[in-house]
Amino acid sequence: MIVCIVGLGLMGASFASALRESGFDGRIVGVSRSAETLHKATTRGLVDSAADHLSVAAEADVIVLCTPVRTIVAQIEQLASLARSGTVITDMGSTKAAIVRAMNALPPHLRAVGSHPMCGKETSGIDAADPALFRGALWLLTRTQRTDDVALATVRTLAERVGAVPRELSAEQHDALLAFASHLPYAVAVGLVTAMDQFSLSTPEAWSVTAGGFRDTSRVAASDVTMWLDILLTNTDAVLAAVRDFQFALDQLTALLERRDEDGLRAYLTAAAQARRAHFA
Repeated sequence: MIVCIVGLGLMGASFASALRESGFDGRIVGVSRSAETLHKATTRGLVDSAADHLSVAAEADVIVLCTPVRTIVAQIEQLASLARSGTVITDMGSTKAAIVRAMNALPPHLRAVGSHPMCGKETSGIDAADPALFRGALWLLTRTQRTDDVALATVRTLAERVGAVPRELSAEQHDALLAFASHLPYAVAVGLVTAMDQFSLSTPEAWSVTAGGFRDTSRVAASDVTMWLDILLTNTDAVLAAVRDFQFALDQLTALLERRDEDGLRAYLTAAAQARRAHFA
């Protein structure tokens, strides 16, 4: 089997590394626009060959797109005329509706499965690659009009090979759930860092007293901006709904504080603590 990984940043390079560690005996082809990244990928043995153009994907049995969402959509359109008959095209995009629409438009001789491994770091690039990144992580799979049993089984097998746990969701379910599970936490972290940064203009020592809670809560604000721009702009309605729900929750907290309502505040905080403990060990 020839697997072509398009995009050798954190996700793509980690996937290549994880495949190598799993004993994968096929051929891995890498694609990146960066000459430095291509050099690192080949010298570190992550890929068997590498190129800065998508045309090398024409030889692949499986093509894995590991670029920002809007880039993935454009690459799917390019692959419509590049990929050979029977090729399985999948992705690691963090939103699914736009990607699935692009996959549905592929010619019938190509197969496609939307996918999203639920893992990552706030650091990016090939130097952040980690072969253990996918171990134990959910790998969400989304059927398209170009998905058949073989294509779904192929992507599922690759996910399991690197230690992930596959689970099927529709594109609509995925984007609605991820708006709360992933995209809202990023928006909250950005808001928290922005508020602190503005406060520090008049109180510079504020950053020096931040503790673990602030660092943990704000960690994802340091993530790749291009990736997050694409996520927010391809899942805008669901993210807006999540942000509005969060604003309502903050409004409730604000009202309790304004009234100095100790009993109400205790009940509000207790409910949140119990919900957190119930879902996370």
